[in-house]
Amino acid sequence: MKFIAKMKSIIKLLALILIVIKQSQSTVLCPSKLRCMDETRLNCNNSLSAPTDFHCCDGLDCVAAIIPATDTQDQLNTTICVTSSSKQHQTANNKTTSPKTPPIMASSWSAATTYYNMSNGDTGWGYFWYDVSHQAIRTDFYPICPFLQLYEAGVDANYIPCSVLFYEGQNYYVYPSVQTCCNYTFPAWQPDWLCQSNATFNGTILIDGQMADFWTIEWFSNFTGEGSVRNIRNMYTQVDSRIPIRFREDLDTGYLDFHDYVEGPIDQTIFTSIINAYTPCHQGHHSESTDRTCTRYNSQTLRRSWPCDNPTCS
Repeated sequence: MKFIAKMKSIIKLLALILIVIKQSQSTVLCPSKLRCMDETRLNCNNSLSAPTDFHCCDGLDCVAAIIPATDTQDQLNTTICVTSSSKQHQTANNKTTSPKTPPIMASSWSAATTYYNMSNGDTGWGYFWYDVSHQAIRTDFYPICPFLQLYEAGVDANYIPCSVLFYEGQNYYVYPSVQTCCNYTFPAWQPDWLCQSNATFNGTILIDGQMADFWTIEWFSNFTGEGSVRNIRNMYTQVDSRIPIRFREDLDTGYLDFHDYVEGPIDQTIFTSIINAYTPCHQGHHSESTDRTCTRYNSQTLRRSWPCDNPTCS
């Protein structure tokens, strides 16, 4: 009898622990509202049968568009939200609402990662940390960095491990083996970025044996010298959960897969230690600067857009 009573106590304790864990990872959704697509968003559909999150916002029309091919993207025949010549506003009557609302991500979490670089087929691994209290993200990339921020040393000098950080409004690319840090001004995303971006629910898909909700944010822009670009910032989360499975961003021509996800406080030194170890960081090179250590813009990933006429900048 004592054994049975003891087992019951253990079972109750385990159940309590599971409840605490479940509560710590409970999913909070974006505020309930009719979502719509902003100007330049792609893949719109204004038909009444389409969910409202595929509709262009008031004052915008959904029109056909062709996005030319690049070395990492096939030509895309799609639709785009553009400024309307009509001043008519759409009403919510008889519209089909989306079956799901985007989740708000956890305020602090970490995960192991694997990545795929779509610009050259490279794969790798690393680790990811996020903490909203310092607007902080850190991603470590091994065995080589998918970003080409080192400028003066030449494009081939970039293919070494790196850490990419966002911290209090700044963006850093750190290459420990050459003791170099590049610094740009760029903010980290917030836990509610899927809400703020009016992410579109695009169904569920299977990723590495896990069913994931597919949240799409795709838009069009025309970068000087680069032509028309289809920009992608899509998030895949565990079904009906805020747990991330994959993050794809085609400005960076690739995606990160997340594994062994853990929620909880992140020690600030995870972010500051690696930045401080390689200060002073170098600002991006531009016409008014004599420091040519780092490329002018952040998130450089394509050899075709390398800012020099040759791979060594000579």
